[in-house]
Amino acid sequence: MKYLLTLFLMGLVSFCFAQATNDELLAQAKAQMDNGLYEESINTLNKIHGKTKTKEFVDYFKTVNYFKLLDNGDYPSFELINKVRSQAALFLKNYSKSRNQGDVKRILEKMDEYPKTQQSYDDTKNRILQEKKTERQQTLLTAIRKSYEVQDYAQSLAAIKVAKESGYDESPVQFYNFMVKYKLYDHSPSQTYHEVESIVALGNAILSSDHNSLAKLSTAEVEKIKNIVAGLPKSLDEFRKKEEDKRTAAYALAMQRKFDAISDSYNAQEYGKVISATNDFPDRSRDNQKVSYFQAMSRYQLFKREGNYSFSDLLTVKSALEGYITKFNEEDLTSKIEVSAALGDLHKNYPTSQYAYDVMVKREEKKELAALRRARRKLFTNIGYEYGKLAPIGLRFETGGAFVGFFATLRYGLKSDNQLDSYYLSTRSSQPNKTELIVGPNFKVVDWLLLNIGAGYGVYSHLFRDDYADREGHGKTGYIGGYGGVTLRLSRYVNIIGGASMMAIDKQFSSKKFTQPEFTGGITFNIR
Repeated sequence: MKYLLTLFLMGLVSFCFAQATNDELLAQAKAQMDNGLYEESINTLNKIHGKTKTKEFVDYFKTVNYFKLLDNGDYPSFELINKVRSQAALFLKNYSKSRNQGDVKRILEKMDEYPKTQQSYDDTKNRILQEKKTERQQTLLTAIRKSYEVQDYAQSLAAIKVAKESGYDESPVQFYNFMVKYKLYDHSPSQTYHEVESIVALGNAILSSDHNSLAKLSTAEVEKIKNIVAGLPKSLDEFRKKEEDKRTAAYALAMQRKFDAISDSYNAQEYGKVISATNDFPDRSRDNQKVSYFQAMSRYQLFKREGNYSFSDLLTVKSALEGYITKFNEEDLTSKIEVSAALGDLHKNYPTSQYAYDVMVKREEKKELAALRRARRKLFTNIGYEYGKLAPIGLRFETGGAFVGFFATLRYGLKSDNQLDSYYLSTRSSQPNKTELIVGPNFKVVDWLLLNIGAGYGVYSHLFRDDYADREGHGKTGYIGGYGGVTLRLSRYVNIIGGASMMAIDKQFSSKKFTQPEFTGGITFNIR
């Protein structure tokens, strides 16, 4: 009895373990199928040996996997097509109550689109494979054409290589292969006759191909090949002659551009660029003569513009102008007249010898020193002290040096109001005292003498008595002041001031009764 119980328990454990393993394999097969690993999923399903429910899922997943494999590759095998049909039919037969029957029926309906006989299969497969081949070829040709149109010739050659490796080497591919190689040759700075031979051979091969192959090219493409082949050298001697002609044309174009650049620089008054250019144009040619004119006149114009020059600079310019006239005496009358005029200007207005140049330089140096001294003395700004008896504390500011300048004087009495009142109470008399601001222009008479004329406002302290009000004492009265004086410039740094200040100048002029002015004096120091 114990032995039978043990066997039963071991069988139960084995069954549970097997069922757990089948469930894991089934889940793995489902995951593989969902990830597109159909063959791996089928292999996993073949490892499962379960009961009816497990077997149903295994057969269902196999049917789906085989159906999905139909889309792998260009076209499925006839064996796989029949496998899907039989697998689907078997599932519908064995599991009539399965909830997956709808999916399997749809698969079986889709299989009606596939051939049912070997002959039909072969015809369909050949047609589909040809369509896909044509589609791939068209895709390759489009890639070749687009890269060629944007002049990405390296990409064109790479695409042509892929097309040839896939067996697509028909006339459209050969046409672009021909055109790319021709363009690379045409744009190359170092062409060889070997390249010419290769291009001509490729072009002739395309043109001599059979009618069906040539018919795949347009008439324009065929004509383009013919024209290119016809235009390439037919022999090594012809190739060398064309290369020589090409170099000659390139040299002529480069020289024309160089001449245009020199001419543009001269017209833009960039004389330094013109002078530094190399005149390597053919001797006695028009361009050589014109550049010689540009360079001679550029030296003259630059000489006139800069002003500061040495005698050797003058000789260099004269030599350039004289050299032009000597060499091109009969070539261009207009240019000769301009160069002769420039040369005449140098002979007339500039030194003709080293001695005359040295004399001129010394004379100019003296003029510059004198002008510098005048400039240093001419303009000034100063500040200092100005004294007067009635207002002894004075601040003086002045600027000038040109014909008209400006000055200002502020003077103040020493006594405060309290001091004046105290003095009056003790002595019954007043002390002289005033505050005054004067401004006005100064006029240069000579460099060392300036005349100052100004006006302003002041306040004068004085005694007053009012018998009617029975008041007396010390008071203040405002007035309009006038001023006249001179500034003597003793040196670049020190000036002496002298002048006369008159109070109530307006009343003195109206009454024609002039009182004695307050005389002032002072000293100022130039701060500029």
